[in-house]
Amino acid sequence: MNEVFAEIAKQENGEFEVIDTKYSGGRGTRVFVSYYSLVINYKGYCINVSYELGNHNLAKIEMQLQLGETIPEFLITNRSHYYRLFYRKANILKVESPNNAFKKNLESLLISTNLELLARENLFEPKIITSLNEDNIKVLVTEFHLVFENKKGVLYALITFYKGIVDQLG
Repeated sequence: MNEVFAEIAKQENGEFEVIDTKYSGGRGTRVFVSYYSLVINYKGYCINVSYELGNHNLAKIEMQLQLGETIPEFLITNRSHYYRLFYRKANILKVESPNNAFKKNLESLLISTNLELLARENLFEPKIITSLNEDNIKVLVTEFHLVFENKKGVLYALITFYKGIVDQLG
């Protein structure tokens, strides 16, 4: 992952950092954990990418919206396995939003960035949501586990997805 983050940082003029640590486990064991951090600025928006590999294997991507910027509330998750059993051709990623036009735009963006395909072919199960942070500022947050093969493809696709959101705002 070191090379992937460094490559993206170079392409996007971002800042990349990796911290390798060791934690003592019980009975003389050690857990090796790597924390990857990437910050990308795109059209005045800061996209923060954090990966933790070795213990929990989780990722989080955040982007704070600018003051006065409005974006409809939305939630993107995976459809249940039962739903997919009966509706095989349905999209795996489910978009929920009270704004139908924005919902359609998000569904198109998921397809054009290949996130839908990556979710179908891998065990990629993101939760993408708009929420308010502790300063009452709206933030776009993506959280997902990293227990799947194509981590590089997902990272590229998510960065493109975030850029697509920024382009829709502008």
